[in-house]
Amino acid sequence: MLSATRLLRSHASGSRAAAFLGGRRRCIAARAVQLDRESPTEVVYAEVTEAASSSTAAAAAAPATTVFYTSVGTNDNGSPAGSDTTHGLSFADAQPGGGPSPEPVKVADLDAQKFKLHPSVAFWQGFSSQINTMWAQTEVSMTAPIQTLVERAVEARVLSDPQSAAYWAYHTARMSFFVSQAAAGVFAHHLSETLPSSLSGLASLAGLGSAGGSAGDSGPKVQETPFSRLSANAGKEFGNRTAEAIATFQQYNPLNVLGRSAQFIQESVATLRRRVRGQPEPLWLEGSKLYPQYYTNTFHFQTDGWFSAQSANVYEFSTEVLFFGRQDAMQRTSLLPIADYVRESGARPADLKLLEVAAGTGRFHTFIKDAYPDMRTVCSDLSPFYLARARNNVRYWRRLRAPGRFLGGVDETGTEFLQTAAEDIAAPDESFDIVVCVYLFHELPEAVRRRAVSEFARVLRPGGLLVLTDSVQLGDRPAWDNTIGLFSNFNEPYYRSYVACDLGSMCEEAGLTPDTKYLCSATKTLSFRKAVPGEAPATAPAADN
Repeated sequence: MLSATRLLRSHASGSRAAAFLGGRRRCIAARAVQLDRESPTEVVYAEVTEAASSSTAAAAAAPATTVFYTSVGTNDNGSPAGSDTTHGLSFADAQPGGGPSPEPVKVADLDAQKFKLHPSVAFWQGFSSQINTMWAQTEVSMTAPIQTLVERAVEARVLSDPQSAAYWAYHTARMSFFVSQAAAGVFAHHLSETLPSSLSGLASLAGLGSAGGSAGDSGPKVQETPFSRLSANAGKEFGNRTAEAIATFQQYNPLNVLGRSAQFIQESVATLRRRVRGQPEPLWLEGSKLYPQYYTNTFHFQTDGWFSAQSANVYEFSTEVLFFGRQDAMQRTSLLPIADYVRESGARPADLKLLEVAAGTGRFHTFIKDAYPDMRTVCSDLSPFYLARARNNVRYWRRLRAPGRFLGGVDETGTEFLQTAAEDIAAPDESFDIVVCVYLFHELPEAVRRRAVSEFARVLRPGGLLVLTDSVQLGDRPAWDNTIGLFSNFNEPYYRSYVACDLGSMCEEAGLTPDTKYLCSATKTLSFRKAVPGEAPATAPAADN
C-alpha cells in the first residue's frame, strides 16, 4: 500500500498528474505534437547491507539498512580497471570511522538541481510498483500499483473521450500479448531444465535440449528457475506489471506474429539457460580489433551479441517482451524535447539535420521519421548487422508512410546510415542540429561515456539539442532503489556504474547545458542545449513545468 507521505504527495500533485495523464489522448497519431506524455527512466544500483544482528550495540547505533553505491572503472579500451568513482557522485562519503554515509546523494536529487522537471517526473516518482520477481523474491503489494493508477486515472478523467479510451485499450491489449510471450518463454525454459531425465529425448526433439548447449550438457543442476519464482509470486507480478504497462501495421500480420513468437521462444530458452547458469555464450567472432572490447560482450546473454542477423532480427521482439510491451512508449518520450526544439527554433524540419547514435535496429528512428518525414537524418550504429536491419525498417517506413515520395538519402528515405562508435563519431564538427541516443549509456564503461558525451558536443552545432534516453537511475523510482541493480545480473557489467552516474555534470563539463528531465516507467530522458558563442548558457530552473 502507499505510505501516507507518498499518498499525500500524490494528491498534492493531482493537477499535474491530471495534465500529464490527460496529455495521453494526443498519443494516437505518430506525430511529434501527438506523442505520448510518458518519458523513459532508468534505475540506479543500490547495494544493501543489513546491520549485523550479532552486535546489539552496533545495530542500535547505526541505521538498520545502509545504502551505498559502487562503480567498476575501466581502461580506455573498455576493460575493467578495478574501482572507479562514477562521474560527479560520492558513492561512499568518507566518515571519521571510514564507513559509508548513511544518506548518500541520489542521482534524482542531483538532476533536480540542474534540470527543469517535466510533470512526468513527479508522477513516476510517486508511482508505487516493484521490480519483477523473476530473479529475486520480494515482498510487494498486488493491489497498490493498480489502486494508484485507478486513482490518478479518475482524477485526470483520462477515459472521458474516445481517443483516450482507445489509447488505453490498445496498450492494455499490447501489454497482454507481450506478457503472454514472456510467460511462454520462461515456461519453455522451465520445462527444458526440469523435465525428468526419462523425457530428455522428447525435449531434444522439441528443440529445447540443444539451445545454448549440447543435449549432453552437464552444467549445474538447476534447483529453482525464473518460472518457479514467478509462479510463487503470480498475483503480485500480475498487479505490478499490469499497472506499469497500462501507465505507458506490419506487427498485426498473424504470420509475422507467429514467426516472431517462435523465434523469440527459441532465443528465450537459450538466454534464460545462460542467465541461470551464469555462463555467457562466447562470441563467435574472435580476434577482431575493429571493435572495442566492451562491445564484444554478449549483453543480456543474447545469442551472438551484436554480431549476427539472427540477433538483430529477434532483438526488437525480445526487448518488448522484457518490458511487457512498454518499450515503444518509453522510447517515444525522446520525441518530446525534439518537438519543443523544432517549435522554438522556428526552423523547417527539412532544414534541420539529426543524428541518432547507437540506433540499433532503427525502430525508434522510424518514430522520428513519422513525426518529421522531411527532416534529414543519419542512423548510426557500430554493428553492421543491426544497421542492415535498420535499413530494412526505414525502407518499410517509406513504403508505408511516404509511398512515391523521393526524400533523398539511402533508398530515397531521407536517411543515411553510418557505422561508427559513439565515442569516436565519424562526422565533422558542428554538423548536426539534433543528436539523439537511446538505451546506450548503461552498456558503456565510465570512461567511454565521458568520451561519447564529448563527441556529442563536438558534432552538435551551437544552439543544438542533445537527447539522452536510458534506464532510470537512483532516486528516479524510489521504490526500486534497493533492487534496481538486479538487472546487472543479466550480463550488464556497466549497469551498476550507470545507475549512479551523474549525467548532468558529465554533460556540463563537455559544454552542454541541462534543460529538461522526463520519466516514463523504467526510462528517463534528459535534454541538453549547446550554448551559442557569445551567449551565456541558460540555467534550467529546478521546478516542474
